Amino acid sequence: YKNKFFLLCRFAIVSNMKIIIASDSHGNNKALDEIVLKHPDADMYLHAGDSEMDEYMIAPFETVLGNCDHFSNAPNRKIIDTPYGKLLIQHYPTMPDDIIKQYNIKFFVHGHTHRRENITKNGIAIICPGAIAFDRDGNDLSYMELIVFNDHYEVIFHSLLEEK
Repeated sequence: YKNKFFLLCRFAIVSNMKIIIASDSHGNNKALDEIVLKHPDADMYLHAGDSEMDEYMIAPFETVLGNCDHFSNAPNRKIIDTPYGKLLIQHYPTMPDDIIKQYNIKFFVHGHTHRRENITKNGIAIICPGAIAFDRDGNDLSYMELIVFNDHYEVIFHSLLEEK
C-alpha cells in the first residue's frame, strides 16, 4: 500500500498542463511553426484569433474567430478544462460575465489588443499573450506559456526575437 500511495501522491504533485497561447499572427504561420518547434512538449496550442487562416491551416493550434478572420469557420469562443479550472478563450477582451459565471471560468484568455496582459480580477486570471504581428507594446513576436497545476498556475511570456 505504501508504494501505491507514493505513486498517487507523486502523480498529484507533478500533474500539470502546459498550454502555449498565441494571438494576432495575421498570416505569419512561420512564427507559429517556430513556436511549436520550441515547445514540442505542450499539451495544447491555442490561438486567440486573427490568424487570418482557417483552423486547419494553423494546426496544431486551436483557434477562435478574430475580427480579421473573414474566411474562417472557427467558433467565437472555446471553453477548455484545465487542472485548475475552466479556461475561456475568445478574441475580444470584453469578458462575457454570463458565461464566466455559468461555467465558473478561472482563466479568460483574449487577443485583439496586441498587448501582453496578466492580471487577476475577482479570482479570474485575465490573460493576453500579446501579438505575433503588429505589436502595440514593444514585444514583437510575443506569445505565452500557461502552465496549469491543480492548485496554481504560472504565466511565462516569450518572444521569438529574444530566443534567437
